[in-house]
Amino acid sequence: MATNPPVPAGYKLLSQVAVTPEMTAWAIKILHNPGTYPMFSTATLMFDNVALLARVEWHPPDFQNDAEHRGVTLYEPVKPPPNSAVAEGIDVSGYQPLIDWPGVAASGVAFAFIKATESTTLVDHLFADHWAEAKRGRILRGAYHFFRPQQDARAQARHFLAQLGDRGELPPVLDVEVADGVAPAKIIEGVNAWLDLVAVGVRPLIYTAPGFWNSLPGTSEIAKRADLWVAHWGARAPAPVNGWFSWTFWQFTSKGTVAGIPGSADKDEDRFNGSLSELQGYSARHMKALPRPMPATFNLKTTLGVQQALNALAITEPPLAEDGVVGPKTWAAVEAFQKKAGLRIDGIAGPNTLAALQRALQLT
Repeated sequence: MATNPPVPAGYKLLSQVAVTPEMTAWAIKILHNPGTYPMFSTATLMFDNVALLARVEWHPPDFQNDAEHRGVTLYEPVKPPPNSAVAEGIDVSGYQPLIDWPGVAASGVAFAFIKATESTTLVDHLFADHWAEAKRGRILRGAYHFFRPQQDARAQARHFLAQLGDRGELPPVLDVEVADGVAPAKIIEGVNAWLDLVAVGVRPLIYTAPGFWNSLPGTSEIAKRADLWVAHWGARAPAPVNGWFSWTFWQFTSKGTVAGIPGSADKDEDRFNGSLSELQGYSARHMKALPRPMPATFNLKTTLGVQQALNALAITEPPLAEDGVVGPKTWAAVEAFQKKAGLRIDGIAGPNTLAALQRALQLT
């Protein structure tokens, strides 16, 4: 008999006694429309506030068919025990144009990484829609940028940050998976430059695969600045990635079936290295670290303006006294910012430091 994909994550087979005439009619409609629903494609529909998943699969011979044949199997969501089960998630882009986010959430998906940008000019054509709808679905969101090593890394970072008026609930992500003919050392140089602008006040994620990342030099320093989202499909556990002792997120398959996302079994599925409650704590810590809202106006040419900028970026806790006086605490806060931004640490708000403050506050 032909092999069907595994039972979709977060689902179990719907009991035959639970199948209603309305569910049967829905399944027959799918079965009779192979153009829209080819083998292994899926669809979801709400029945009594439960998002059922229908998947086209191979069925064994029965009294009507002497050979294995195309059929529709119905699955119901399994709610993970709160605060204990490993938190499951997905990552999507414009390649998934139709997403029923309430159906995704009902299946137990807790988080989603959504493609925002690529290179210095491209914005994913569905980013704004996916970003807003996932929020309405109460799914924790993180935005990612697909890194092009041959393009200016700082310009890529500014392009990415410009799309994030709403920063989301999970850290920003740099997707590092192609060389584009760039030397390994230059790739790492670009990754560091991207982090200089994005990793201000927060700790981003690096998405990569062991086979790609482990061929690059100088990765241990990057691991001090960012957490790991590792891509390793079909493994019992992800392979080690140079620089990190453990992973934070794991993309464990690219052949998943996700409720609420129609199509064949070719979806990316992810896992957080912890429970749902631990993921919620991770999100809360990230959101607390996000830069504070900027004052309406301030002048970086003055000490008061620099103090306001450092407070807006949450460089120190408690915040600096905004008194316009260059005292020990202001000096130390400037040094702390310089360290985060990868600048020479001297405590002086010189041209390079002021330019980095402007970039961090998205003023340029």
